[in-house]
Amino acid sequence: MTTALDGLDARQRAAAEAVTGPVCILAGAGSGKTRTITHRIAHQVETGAARPEQVLAVTFTDRAAGELRARLRRLGTPGPLRAATFHAAAYAQLRHFWPRVTDRPLPEVVASKVRLLAPAARRLRVEARDLAAEVEWAKARRLTPEQYAAHADGRHPPLGAERMAAVFADYERDKDGANLVDFDDMILLTERMLREHEDVAAQVRGRYRFVTVDEYQDVNPAQDALLDAWLGDGDDLCVVGDDAQTIYGFAGASPAYLRSFRSRYPRATIVQLVDNYRSTPQVLEVANRLLRNAPGVTTRRLVAHNPPGPAPRLAGYDDDDAERDAVVARVRELLADGVPAGRIAICYRVNSQSEALEQALSRAGVAYVVRGERGFFDRPEIRQALALLRARAGGGETTPPPEASGAPDGTSPAGAPRADRLVERALREGLSWHPRREPDGEAARERWRNLSTLLGLATQAVRDDPATTFARVVDDLVARGAAGHESADPDGAVTLLTLHKAKGLEFDAVLIVAVEEGLVPISHATDDAAVAEERRLLYVGLTRARRHLWVSWARSRPGARGAPVRRRPSRFLYGLGAGAPRPAAHRRPEAGVGGRLRAWRLERSRRDGVPAYVVFDDRTLAALTERRPASTRELLEVRGFGPVRARRYGDEVLAVLGAARPRQAPASGDHGDE
Repeated sequence: MTTALDGLDARQRAAAEAVTGPVCILAGAGSGKTRTITHRIAHQVETGAARPEQVLAVTFTDRAAGELRARLRRLGTPGPLRAATFHAAAYAQLRHFWPRVTDRPLPEVVASKVRLLAPAARRLRVEARDLAAEVEWAKARRLTPEQYAAHADGRHPPLGAERMAAVFADYERDKDGANLVDFDDMILLTERMLREHEDVAAQVRGRYRFVTVDEYQDVNPAQDALLDAWLGDGDDLCVVGDDAQTIYGFAGASPAYLRSFRSRYPRATIVQLVDNYRSTPQVLEVANRLLRNAPGVTTRRLVAHNPPGPAPRLAGYDDDDAERDAVVARVRELLADGVPAGRIAICYRVNSQSEALEQALSRAGVAYVVRGERGFFDRPEIRQALALLRARAGGGETTPPPEASGAPDGTSPAGAPRADRLVERALREGLSWHPRREPDGEAARERWRNLSTLLGLATQAVRDDPATTFARVVDDLVARGAAGHESADPDGAVTLLTLHKAKGLEFDAVLIVAVEEGLVPISHATDDAAVAEERRLLYVGLTRARRHLWVSWARSRPGARGAPVRRRPSRFLYGLGAGAPRPAAHRRPEAGVGGRLRAWRLERSRRDGVPAYVVFDDRTLAALTERRPASTRELLEVRGFGPVRARRYGDEVLAVLGAARPRQAPASGDHGDE
């Protein structure tokens, strides 16, 4: 006779047998977490510990919820068991009880905040997606518009805190006036309904006595409050998660709830799943080494249960062209060895990195898909830029931008303006792009990076043919966009995706490229918590690989204007195994500069009687360390160092930086892909 416990290993079985009371399953990558919780739910029903209608299983995506339902059906678990996302479960309850708790008509759900925020975004010249993300950040923390500014210290929103709070307040007023709710409201309103209406709470708790939460490391404060409202005084809660895979801190996710589970539920059963059934021992050795010194991670060393495989490849290259050529050659090797294209992934940190890989794969005749994102030339800002460039090329654009006039690299050998400088002028004037002003807000940064990449393509065209014309460069860019080979068949194509998009997936072969300072960790990760999350993000990428793993970096990569910028391998790579860089190559030069700046900032803050961040924050400190300005003019080009700070601190900062000459980065202020 088969049971729901069949086929489970000892640790999985121990978790499945704990059918009541608080249970915490710490499930490492590839350890069978979904298998474990679905078998546990099936065992709860099979043993009579729970009736199907008493079980509520929640997760974060429709795909994950669908997978839970499909697996439970295959196990023969009868309905009406509920498996849904947090939002779907909350909104179903809100709809059901709405007539009981208010006389207002049920609000409609607005599909996206962007539509309501677009007028403010146009007026304030920021990205609507960044305004939406900031509203979501606040709501995930249960903040009202009135509370927002007081909690925004240390953030870099698209607007100042007071202006952002005003936009937030206008958004809430407009939404309420139109009788709309957004997805965050589903969580907040349901939690409030259960807290304020005890009869409703009693009915919900009587129905759903047993709650299971998948990916618990991604819970935010609003979702945690809803969980508490669902449970009331009960504790039949099972959570499963891995704090080593918490990578959505920007959206409010916190591993603190997973890490503190035992202190919140002292009688909890804790089970650790460390047996990995996905990857080879060689792949896991690299992943385990990455987390060996990671602060605060409770995940234990993963144990491989697959046979040995090839050694992972860790390698640095002279420049991005050499790295890309090697990556394409490796993909072709894998294909020749019988690895299906659909089981090969190339991962990178930011979306703008896909363009060069798309072109390289196209030239090699390798089909690809860009997961969760449009191909580079189909992105809105690139289509807009190409339309602008075509219009200017048709109008006979020849005048150089003011700063190019008289510059050694501002004109062609014949004295005409260089084509890439005309592209730069068009981007500056037509799309408000600036090579040294990376904006705040992730959507604005992504747009900035994509336009930087487009300019880099123009600069490369000029390097290849110094006599080329603006019109010819524009024609070449348009032709590149039309020549993409993105496949309509994901199973027959190599997958291109960011490290964030890789979460929850697995491939026979994973190639992670450009693992460099400024990208992994990303340049705006300037405090310890952000850097720790970047380490976890790389860990997620490493643990997607079943058998073949490749990690690479380049010593030079085009910057915002296309000129080569020196790069350093990521600090995370040190000690990962054969081929990894040595720490001395990165740490000695940079630690001294950053350390001196930190020490000066602390001393100056004490003199002024203010917190250190008032002098300048960690993000500005990182920019000073990276660029090492040598004059007041260069100092003013550093983000966060305006005229007031330059007058107050400029001479002292330049004196501190003076000991760091000669600089290792060019004075142009380029930051690679950042």
